[in-house]
Amino acid sequence: MPLFHIVTQGVLFGLTLSLMVGPAFFSLLQTSISKGFRSGSHLALGISASDVLMVFVAWYGLSTFFENDKARDIVSVVGGIVIIIFGLYTATRRHVTPKARTKMVNNNGFLFKHLGQGFIFNIANPGTWLYWLIPIGVANQYNKSFEQIIFLVSILVTNLLMDLIKCAIANELKRFLTDNVITIINRIVGCILIVFGLYLAITVFIPEPPIINNLHQ
Repeated sequence: MPLFHIVTQGVLFGLTLSLMVGPAFFSLLQTSISKGFRSGSHLALGISASDVLMVFVAWYGLSTFFENDKARDIVSVVGGIVIIIFGLYTATRRHVTPKARTKMVNNNGFLFKHLGQGFIFNIANPGTWLYWLIPIGVANQYNKSFEQIIFLVSILVTNLLMDLIKCAIANELKRFLTDNVITIINRIVGCILIVFGLYLAITVFIPEPPIINNLHQ
């Protein structure tokens, strides 16, 4: 199959993944608006790292682990609790624009914080896990392993680039926003994250209706 066709398919899949709305998406925009492109890009790298892990898991057939109800419930509860904590932190924090002298102080400390945040937010979203099963199935249709790798790498690179573009746009919007407006955005995004976290953590303990259970049988 022509390389151009493989890359084009990968780019289209990557664009689709970048349009998924979840806790990582809202956190990416909020972080870029509140703390700038650098912090937002670190979060985007964390999201990309979790995507690489999910590709690895799905590629080697380890995704069957997540077909186990117990394992899936544990991931949902733990991920939901972590997202709730980040949501509370975001919603209760007031934004204050740092002075010029303090902007350069110890920004390196944010690297692992935002990397970890992006990684956890993305990997805790069940929708992302389900999404990756589709391109893995498409990749398996290619005859050569080289073509499969090119296809998956195209998806990962496209998604990362789109996340960085989101960071850049959100960072530019920051120039037109006051501290009070950014604080309101933090409150809204924090509440959205809390709702996502509660959904992930609570739905595990809600029994499915009999009709749905009968469909599974």
